[in-house]
Amino acid sequence: MSPSDSNLLRSEHIIHHNCKKRIKPMMLRDIKTEALLVFARTTLERFFTYIEQNSLQPEVKTSSDTLYVYNTLKSLKNILQEHVVNADYLINLVQGAKQYPELKMLAKQEESLMYYYDAMAYKAGVYFANKPSYIPEFLVVCILSHWVLEEEKSTLLYPFLNDYDFTLLIDMFESNREAYQDKNECIISEIHEVSLLLIKKLQERKYKVNRKRVSKTRSKKLSK
Repeated sequence: MSPSDSNLLRSEHIIHHNCKKRIKPMMLRDIKTEALLVFARTTLERFFTYIEQNSLQPEVKTSSDTLYVYNTLKSLKNILQEHVVNADYLINLVQGAKQYPELKMLAKQEESLMYYYDAMAYKAGVYFANKPSYIPEFLVVCILSHWVLEEEKSTLLYPFLNDYDFTLLIDMFESNREAYQDKNECIISEIHEVSLLLIKKLQERKYKVNRKRVSKTRSKKLSK
């Protein structure tokens, strides 16, 4: 096996083992929900990795609230890892497709997901460019609550979302607003604001399928 073939197999392994029980939507409206869940999974993974590597202990108002909130969020992270890909999958796929033609078709199939996810990730990146990203786990709760409860987006493909009480989780953070104050600014209110900006950006994003595109093979057949 050549080094090139070995690298290709490694890339395919990383891509195809990112999520073993993936729920793949077909409709664009459902792909927006998937993009939001990709954002949620990625954010929760990075958050829990950070606190574990730095031996931190996040807290809410009471020990029982803290236990409930972070056990619930770990459960959500775990189930998202089963059924939804993360940003690493998309990054590896884009990079792999540049080097290996075998991955280009898969990258094309994921184009709409990348388009919607990038809209959210870019907006969050711009917002937090010059300030620390406080309580990212609360941001995940807020965007899921707004999307599922307030916007009433379908959870038919992702029924496990109905098992989480996002309103209760928000209340537990809200009850401890003082702990998240910074220079007389309420970080809780700011996270609510950011979540609305991300939801709005996702809603406004329009992906257009190029139905006029004809493959080179089909084009040659039509020209004969």
